[in-house]
Amino acid sequence: MAICNSACAPALPVSYTGNGCSIIQAPGGIKIFTFVKCDYTFTDITDDAEWIAAINNSDAVLSGYVLGQKPKGTFTKKRIASCQPEAVSGAEKTITFQDYNTDTVTPGGCLAHTFWNTFLTNPGGYKFGYWTCDNKFYGLVNDIQVEIDEVIEDNNTGSRFFDGTIFWNDITMICPIALNVDTIINGL
Repeated sequence: MAICNSACAPALPVSYTGNGCSIIQAPGGIKIFTFVKCDYTFTDITDDAEWIAAINNSDAVLSGYVLGQKPKGTFTKKRIASCQPEAVSGAEKTITFQDYNTDTVTPGGCLAHTFWNTFLTNPGGYKFGYWTCDNKFYGLVNDIQVEIDEVIEDNNTGSRFFDGTIFWNDITMICPIALNVDTIINGL
């Protein structure tokens, strides 16, 4: 006997396991971030030339290489019916990272501080995306928040770096696309 009305039964997704004979793991690691002006729209987000043009026209910018990870999101649940289990009503996704890059371009070296302060003070002005170490692009995400500060370790064998978190609200996962950020960087 069916437990739901057949008119409410959703279609099943296509299986992603291939023949089911083995597990193919994806590598971890977040490689680099991008921030894109909130009013910029890509015609084809998979087009390297369009990325290069957007960066050259100051519509998008890349961070330096980062040490980053994205843990499981934090889900909010709410009881919406007395006789049913709680339902997922929201989620917060988070990326934590360290940026060990230093400014060797300007006297006094404040480019990295200015870069991160821009997104710290006006996160709503930008869309956000990131590449993993295997050149999968995740994005673009709207309505981000940024927490970042400089860390200075306690001795001269330690490091100075930026430690940050970027987070946004979304229940669904971002589907990555193949987009080689190294091709973009080499085209600049």
